[in-house]
Amino acid sequence: MKRIVSSIVHKLRPYFDRLLEEMPDGSLSLYDTELARAASCCTTGEAAAFYVLDQVLHGGDGLVVARRLAQDVARRQLPDGAFGQPFYVKKGEPDTVDLAEVGAVANSLYWVHRTAGSGEAKESLLRSARYLLTQAVPLHPGAFYKNSNALGHDVLNGDMYAAHSLARAFELTQKEEYRRATVSVFEHLISRFGQHEQGWWPYTELWDGRVGMGNSVSYQAIIVGFAVTAMRILPEPLQAEWERTAGQAAKVILRELQAGPGEGNEAPWWCRNWTQVWEIDLALSRFPHLPGAKEYVSKRLEWAEERLEREGTGLFTPAAAVEAPADRSPVSTTFRKAATFAGVLAYMMLDESYYGGN
Repeated sequence: MKRIVSSIVHKLRPYFDRLLEEMPDGSLSLYDTELARAASCCTTGEAAAFYVLDQVLHGGDGLVVARRLAQDVARRQLPDGAFGQPFYVKKGEPDTVDLAEVGAVANSLYWVHRTAGSGEAKESLLRSARYLLTQAVPLHPGAFYKNSNALGHDVLNGDMYAAHSLARAFELTQKEEYRRATVSVFEHLISRFGQHEQGWWPYTELWDGRVGMGNSVSYQAIIVGFAVTAMRILPEPLQAEWERTAGQAAKVILRELQAGPGEGNEAPWWCRNWTQVWEIDLALSRFPHLPGAKEYVSKRLEWAEERLEREGTGLFTPAAAVEAPADRSPVSTTFRKAATFAGVLAYMMLDESYYGGN
């Protein structure tokens, strides 16, 4: 896998380099051409982790670039510690706020701090962790409000994004409140697994336990893929219980990939183009011992390498299932897809996999 990833990183770096912009404060920003503005903090941070990976694989100036990108992320972080989400926003209105923007970039900030010594990356991660604690649902331990439109239900992958971020914050601070909150999420997710259908978490549950929106390979993959970095701070019995639970969930993902997306396995219609859901590959990379998992990830990376060679970043052009109205920003962008892919590559290669996958 390292050879393929090295080749992909070599092919992809010029795309990000072309979008770098010098800021007056000495930081670097990335320009999202389809948004016609600076890339989101989350995608900028994911690209920073990609630059870390580039230096690990090839040497050069990747850590310097990553550190300067982290400065930009910290500078634009919201005062409460959240990150703005600029997609599908009405023109003239502020960015929306969603917990996923914190969860998807937390690992990047952790690695930029660890490898490049970035104080800005560390402080940004800790500010976001403090924000997350304010989003815990009082009457439902282990659940977090994903955004202001999700107060009536539990978005289960959002809970894992919170646990993943809080666990990384615990590693940097040893603050027990972060560890306790992480443990609570794992206990909660174990308790909800298979409650409605064997082998599944639904995308959302109502607070009375009923399904809000059904099964999702894509979001189940986020839960499986982002859990692994928190494993070592869990009590040993909980580690073992989670390994059993996540293993079952990963087997279901592998099974459903053979069937293809549909209402029964991908209720969120916006996720039915699995070729662009790289979190699935992240999840399966955590379980290389499962029959077919390692082979699936390898074939996907070979496919990405070949398409990058043939068509460049056209690989990441969003599938336009829904066009944004003229008065709104795009639903997604090529840069967002490319940065997500780049972040997943970095997480695959940099994370200390509990399951021995990396």
